[in-house]
This record gives sequence, structure tokens and C-alpha cells, in this order.
Amino acid sequence: MSIRYKLFLGLAIAVLASLAAVYVVATHFLLSDAKGFIASEHATQMDGIKSQLISYYSEHSTWDGIETIFSSPGQNRGGMHGQGGAFLLTDPEGTVKYASSPGMNRPSPSPRLLSEGIPIVVAGNKVGLLFTAPLLGEFTDVETRLLSSVRRTVAYAAVISLVVALLIGIALVRLITAPFVRLISATQAISAGDLTRPVPGGGTDEIGRLARVLDELRVGLVRSEEVRKRMLADVAHELRNPLAVVKAKVEAMLDKIQPADEENLLKVNERLEHLEGLIDELQDIALAEADELPLDRRSLDINEFLNAVGDDARTLFSGESKEFHLDLPPILPAVYADPRRLHQIVWNLLSNAIRHTRPEDAVTLRAEVSDGKILIQVSDTGEGMSDDIAAHVFDRFYKEKGSKGLGLGLAITRALVEAHGGRIWVESAISKGTTFSFTLPLAQPDHRS
Repeated sequence: MSIRYKLFLGLAIAVLASLAAVYVVATHFLLSDAKGFIASEHATQMDGIKSQLISYYSEHSTWDGIETIFSSPGQNRGGMHGQGGAFLLTDPEGTVKYASSPGMNRPSPSPRLLSEGIPIVVAGNKVGLLFTAPLLGEFTDVETRLLSSVRRTVAYAAVISLVVALLIGIALVRLITAPFVRLISATQAISAGDLTRPVPGGGTDEIGRLARVLDELRVGLVRSEEVRKRMLADVAHELRNPLAVVKAKVEAMLDKIQPADEENLLKVNERLEHLEGLIDELQDIALAEADELPLDRRSLDINEFLNAVGDDARTLFSGESKEFHLDLPPILPAVYADPRRLHQIVWNLLSNAIRHTRPEDAVTLRAEVSDGKILIQVSDTGEGMSDDIAAHVFDRFYKEKGSKGLGLGLAITRALVEAHGGRIWVESAISKGTTFSFTLPLAQPDHRS
């Protein structure tokens, strides 16, 4: 059953239950009020009979023989009925003394009914109770038709309300479910591989937010597809060139065009090492995505480690005519990290700084304790980057147009930092430089042991 029919069925059940309750309650109270009104009217019309009863009891001090008053030839029975219709007379205990018609002659009224009788008071004493036909549940044909009309009117109102509510419900269900139909159509298109159709949005409600999330997913898939295609082209390009060189060199040596000497073999080995590095990068990113990247973590003296990295960096940066600064406090607590992978993290960031700085620019490697972790930063005064580039700089295979490589270095760097339980971020401004920052957990006593 579709959600549209489920919503309509639920709404219909709720409306039916509500209207049934309204019908029962409204009928009960309206009929009670109508019967009470009829009874009060009858009671008002009984004043003449009540006066006769009081006179009779005052004269005889008993109800014995009361029937002779109303059945005597001088008593106008029609007039008696005209003064209030059928009635029943009982003593205060409920014993029937007189019934104006055979249908009124019934067993003693219940205690509840006795409390509703019209009292007959003589000399301050209640000597009897007078009951009109409505009090006993008996109505004339006109009154019965009136009560039936009240019940029928409430039923008609309930049926009309039900029809109107169901029509409104159908419109509301269609209005509510229409966006879902559009979303289903859009997601089916995405599932079929059509990423060109935007997901139709809407208002600011939950459905509108869902539509925007799905459209963001579509845009992400488009970007991922573009990255995948570019990555395949880049991988093919990166593999093709070294393999072409190796193949040409080997064929030349086999054909005796070039000698199989140390120089040519070294060139072949250089290309093979390039291929090996490329394959290692692809393997690292695959392991990181699967959360299976192996780490040999231990307690590590970060001062000693960064000083060693700084010595190597000075040599490299001096050859590039760029300044390198190492800014460390005298003592830093030990970190819990894999030395080889930490060296890869820092060196990836330093290599990135070399690529994006000009001669005479400066690069600074600094570290400090921040919020119970070691904060390490690599800052440069180079070209910087825009916010759009900074937002995707850690994405897999992301690189600026014209740049070399596969765009895996910073993605691997983020994966390594997160595998250590830290986080990494970048702050940059065009023409002002870039700062990469990452955190590492401190070594605990059990790590040192």
C-alpha cells in the first residue's frame, strides 16, 4: 500500500472515530436538553392538576379515592389532559396512587426517578409526587417526531461533515504526497545514472530540506564522477609515461641499440621506482578508506622528531632559495604516533609548501600544546588559495588545473592524521599564504611502558 493510501486511510479512520464520538455526545446532550425542555413545559401545564391534588389532600388527608375525582361525571377528562396531558401520582415513597391512563400505571418509580418528581406539599409536608409523561419516558406523537428530528439532524450534520472532511483529506493527502512522487522520480533518475536532472525542491519544510539534501547528493555524485574520470585519465597518463620509457629502454637494449650498462639500467630503475611510489599512494588511500591502514604507534619525542625533520628541510629549502624556520618550545610532551607515518604527514605538508611558494618566501614549522593535544602547523607566505579550493584541498584526486600529480598527497595526509585520532584543517588567503594545522594525541603512561 502506497503512503498516499496509508495517509488517507489513517485520516479516514481518525475522522470516522471523531465524528462517531461527536454524534454520540451531541445526540445525548441535545436529546437530554430537548426532553428536559418538554418535561419542564409539561410541569408548567400541570399547575391546575397540582392545585386540585393539593385541595383533595387538604380535605381528606389521604389519597384514597383520588381516582373518583378524575373519573366522576363532573370532571372533564379532556380538560384534565389539556392542562398537562397524562400524569402519574405516587406517595412520597413511590407507591402509585393514580395513573391518568392505563399506560402510566407501572411499578413504583426508581429512587432516581423519585428525585425528579414534582412534589405535592400540604401544610409544609410532602404528601405526594406528580410525574408527567416525559419524566416517565412517554411522549406524544409530536414530541416523538421532534426528538427524532433532532437525532436525524445530528446524523445529517455528521454525514455532511464526514464527506467534507474526506474531500479535504483527499486534497491534503495529494498535496502532502505530491513532493514525494517528484522525489521518487528524481531518485530513480539518479539511480539509473541520469545526474543531469536537478531534484525539484520546494519550501522550507522537511520535504524541502530532503529535496535539497538529495540534490546535494546528486551534485556530489556528479563531482565524484568527474573526479573518477579525471583520476582514471591521470592514472593512465602517470602509468603510460614511465612504462613507455621502460619499454623503450628495454627494447633498445634488447635490440643492441643501447648498451645494457649501468646508466641505462639506472634510468629504467628510476622509472620503476616512480611507478612503485604511485602504486603505494593508491594502496595507502585504499587502505585508509577501508580503515585498514596499518600503524606502528608508539611514544615519540616530538621535539627530537621535528628537529630531525627540520634539519632535512633546511637543506631542501636552501636549494630552492626559500627560507625555512623551525619554531618549537624547549620541551613538548611525547605524542602517540607512528614515526614513519608522521614523517610522511609532515613531509607531505612541507612538499606542498615548496610547490606553492616563490623564491624568497618563507615556510615555518611550529608545534605547541593545545587543548590537551599537540598542535603542529606548517605555514608559508606563498600564493595562498581561494576558499573554493581550500574547501576541497583534502578531497581524493582533487587538484588545480595544470598541477602535476594525482592529487592524493593531501588526501593521504588527512587519512593518516585521522588514523592517529587527530584532525587536520587549512587556513589560507590569496597572496598572503597558507597554514596547514593538525593535532596528535599525547602519549599516555601505558604507551610509554
